[in-house]
Amino acid sequence: MIAKEITGNIIEQQYDDGKLNVPIAFDWFETDKKRMRKVAEDGTEFGVMVGRTIKDGDVLAETEDKRYFARIKTAQLIEIPVNSMKEMGRLCFELGNRHLSLKVENDRVLVPYDHPTMEYTKKIGFEPHIIEGGFDGFLIVKAHAGSGTIIPGTNKTTGDVAEEEQEAEADADWAAKEAANGGAGGAGHVHDHDDHGDHAHGHHHDHVHAEPGVDDEHPYVLKPGEYESNGVLHRPDGSHSHDGGRTWHTH
Repeated sequence: MIAKEITGNIIEQQYDDGKLNVPIAFDWFETDKKRMRKVAEDGTEFGVMVGRTIKDGDVLAETEDKRYFARIKTAQLIEIPVNSMKEMGRLCFELGNRHLSLKVENDRVLVPYDHPTMEYTKKIGFEPHIIEGGFDGFLIVKAHAGSGTIIPGTNKTTGDVAEEEQEAEADADWAAKEAANGGAGGAGHVHDHDDHGDHAHGHHHDHVHAEPGVDDEHPYVLKPGEYESNGVLHRPDGSHSHDGGRTWHTH
């Protein structure tokens, strides 16, 4: 099925039509992707292209007897307490320079967990804690090409990689969908030129391989030179993983 729009929200609205509510699970960092493939809890496959940030409970599709909605998974977050407006300003300035997605509240700031950020906030005088929470209400920050920090072992910044990933994943996902459907319907190579202006994208070859021995009971352990940024694992060779190290993509 194709989900092209958000028609409601099961948290904000009451439905009394007797339809079964079926969740589609999303990681927090997937909620603003323009195109992706997902599988609902009942096994139904979806192409999601709603064109805006997805919130917890958003209704993405309906059938005669089912309503498919987004369920945003909880994640490890860093909770950083602040005691004054001055502290808040200094902390947000530092985190902004690191292109981190964050949530600002009256007495604390929340960011997705990664070890370097945890240690950095300690170093600059704050007292961070790790908590489990949802992504609701966060500001999603993305670095632009040429900005961000240099990835160890490469000449690319985190912004460069983010742009490449966005292009390659969109092309690969929809090419795979066309192949699965036998090329029917002229789905072909889908590319939104408004995303990139005059930037020519050429052809991206996205190589994927599975990491042996990694599953829910055996989580992936970062190796020297590898790091996590906004929920994505990165290796010095430029490959990356969006599913906790189970599969790795190389462009």
